[in-house]
Amino acid sequence: MHQCYFVKRIYTIMDAETDEYNVADERPSSSSAELDYESDESGETGDGSDRDEVLSQLSVSSVKPVKGESFCDCYKTGREKECVCGEDDSYFEWTWDSMSKSAASFLKHDQREVVFHVDYSCGTAAVRGNQPMVDDQYYWEVKMTTPVYGTDMMVGVGTVDLDLNKYRHKFCSLVGRDGDSWGLSYTGMLHNKGQKLPYASKFGQGTIIGVHLDMWHGTLSFYKNRKPLGIAYRGLQGKKLYPVVSSTAARSGMKVIKCRSFKTSLQFMCCQVLRTVIPRHLDVLQVIAMPPGLREFLENNISWLLQPNPVERLAPSYSDVFRSRGTKRKYSSSEEDCDDGPSSSKSSR
Repeated sequence: MHQCYFVKRIYTIMDAETDEYNVADERPSSSSAELDYESDESGETGDGSDRDEVLSQLSVSSVKPVKGESFCDCYKTGREKECVCGEDDSYFEWTWDSMSKSAASFLKHDQREVVFHVDYSCGTAAVRGNQPMVDDQYYWEVKMTTPVYGTDMMVGVGTVDLDLNKYRHKFCSLVGRDGDSWGLSYTGMLHNKGQKLPYASKFGQGTIIGVHLDMWHGTLSFYKNRKPLGIAYRGLQGKKLYPVVSSTAARSGMKVIKCRSFKTSLQFMCCQVLRTVIPRHLDVLQVIAMPPGLREFLENNISWLLQPNPVERLAPSYSDVFRSRGTKRKYSSSEEDCDDGPSSSKSSR
């Protein structure tokens, strides 16, 4: 019997026999929780004799979505379904790739939005963008369209060698588990080669995560609700990278609401310098006198860099930490820290 069907049958038995294991109030109201249980590489569970053990695991833990981190107030006032705040762009250079996704990832809205684990979750799902990023400047934003919870929901980049299906039967922080990807978890942790480091506060439903990939300098930076978090990774020159998102949470969704790319130019590097010189609480476009045409061009293309924003930063980047320590990085095996224990609540069906 397939593992997903096995657990679904258990939930039916639980509903019919007792309320002892009913933890529905702990799950997100508009989303079903991931299901966590032991499985082998073939994706099969044990026989029915394991029922008591599985029920015991399911009753131990619950999931609660992150709240209070949204870009706007729609998610606080019950208008999340019609929220389009921050979604001003109509032109998109890339979308999620229908040929480069795991089976539990479903695309909609012209392939800009991905929904993971439509019915219930049996592991980790991911999708890759269809544009390779090599030499230029790239900026994109991903909006969390559903409750954010579970083992992990992640935003980042990866090479074509990142295996999007490797953990389809395990709950893991996929983006950054190996040397082919660099990710930011909704918990605020950075992940690369199995190593994780505190970086920012958590993000939740309605949060807009911006990503700036500077292939000239080889750096990757993140923004939360259009506030800069600082450089997360260095040393990415010479790689061919793609946008990647992943999730273990059932009925979780993310949408690309902005994606731009442009050549590394003297103009852009001057803007970077201006942003470091002018105090963060000031808008560069308003402080410096410039021709209207130039101001409009910069506002349309790199307002995310020039707008007033205090830096939200909890920790230095990976490279900063290891450079100051003068130590060589040591990473755990990608198989060692997969979440095979109880971590989720009852799933709505």
